[in-house]
Amino acid sequence: MELQDKEPTISIDIEMLGFKNVRRKLVLRTDKGSIALDADISLYVDVDSSRRGVHLSRTAEALLEVIEERYEAKTIEEYLDAMALKLLEKHEYIKRAIVNAKLTYYIEIEYHGIRGLEPIEIEVEVERLRNGERFWKLSVGVKGITVCPSAKESIASMLNQNIEIAPSHMQRVVLKGRIISRGNFIGIEKIARTLFNSVSAPTFTLLKRTQEAKLVLEAHKKPMFIEDVVREAIWNIGKEIKSFDKQTIIEVEVESYESIHPHNLYAYKKTTLEQLIELGL
Repeated sequence: MELQDKEPTISIDIEMLGFKNVRRKLVLRTDKGSIALDADISLYVDVDSSRRGVHLSRTAEALLEVIEERYEAKTIEEYLDAMALKLLEKHEYIKRAIVNAKLTYYIEIEYHGIRGLEPIEIEVEVERLRNGERFWKLSVGVKGITVCPSAKESIASMLNQNIEIAPSHMQRVVLKGRIISRGNFIGIEKIARTLFNSVSAPTFTLLKRTQEAKLVLEAHKKPMFIEDVVREAIWNIGKEIKSFDKQTIIEVEVESYESIHPHNLYAYKKTTLEQLIELGL
């Protein structure tokens, strides 16, 4: 009997044991060809109170075998789900497996005729139970712009201007949406676009002068406090996943990098799909 298979001195179970942030390249097959993304992958299994440990080399084997077998998979979640299943296969003594990946992803966005391939930060996690149950966590972070409604209103009053054309200060915001669900998974790009639509305007890597002017003008047509951003984002996400299990959890957080203050602003909301439906979603 190997050491890991023996009973521990203290019979306490361990919820998660494994490798954290293993950097690997994942190749995705898309309509526009293959793309390679660097991901930090974490793989965990539980340890029963009757075991001293697990055979961690099997965890490494699960990771590498899936990457080789799934070369050019269609989605990130396909890779992770296959890894979780492989962990359950190789570690016959575990009850659950968790696989998590963090990476920078790129999507094409369009805003009033302005187009760009823009980076988003994503975190995807799958938890597979021995009884067949599966849980997903998806976190997507985008960068956008907000226009201050308060300053806009004050300037319009001071200059006796139409509020629609009154200027205001703008700031860059980082908006993150997170979904925790049983069984269901929604596309990364769909949630990213939902978040981009929940700010005054998205940010773009490249803007020519006329595009820059158009972006600023269009953003001023949708002034928002970060409170507005949180509420709109959580409502919009709810509409996208209305068919999911009613106990699905939705979290939204936004940090605003203030342009006229030496500090940042932050807002956060956590709710369930059921609570949003009760509000009339």
